Amino acid sequence: MERPFLIEVRLMGETKHIARKLVYDIYHKFHVRGSVLHRPVPHVSLFGPFGCKSLREVIHCIGEVGSKYSELRYSLDGFDYFESKKKFLFITTSSRKNVIFLKIKPSEELKEFRYELAKKLLKITDTVDFDHDSKDKFEFHTTLAMKDIDRKFENIWEYLKNYEIKSTGVCYRITLLKTGKIMYEYELATKRLLNRSQAIKRRVRR
Repeated sequence: MERPFLIEVRLMGETKHIARKLVYDIYHKFHVRGSVLHRPVPHVSLFGPFGCKSLREVIHCIGEVGSKYSELRYSLDGFDYFESKKKFLFITTSSRKNVIFLKIKPSEELKEFRYELAKKLLKITDTVDFDHDSKDKFEFHTTLAMKDIDRKFENIWEYLKNYEIKSTGVCYRITLLKTGKIMYEYELATKRLLNRSQAIKRRVRR
């Protein structure tokens, strides 16, 4: 089964501007392209990618869990990275640092929202992300650079030491994507489900 769907929250206001500036700073200074092939949209992935038999059930789950919250808060909390590893007979034969990201420190509400949503969606989707069923191991993050950073990692990492990132933000919508494009957004404050055209038209300017 294909896995074209993703659920995320999009950064707004100061946190969005900080993340986008960092993406472009890394891109221009180190000539890496992974996060700027398209106009970067700073976001935090909550669930997916996944496939499903019934999108209506997925939307129902988002609304059911989202109805309990009016906003979801978080803070930016420095940098970290992901490392891909190749193994042979349980022995690591090679490793490569392939993603640099902003660490997101979720509020208890955001943490609980994601966990409750994941528990419901794991029953009706085919995601392969095993961290989804964990409340504490899930890595909230916003990607800054990826894919072509391996040989430049040390220089990028040293450069990021010049930044002291401390900022807070609020999520007002839950976004459902298909192949990278908005399908629907659930508006937490109004409890409304917005289709693509409504979501883009009513985009909160913060």
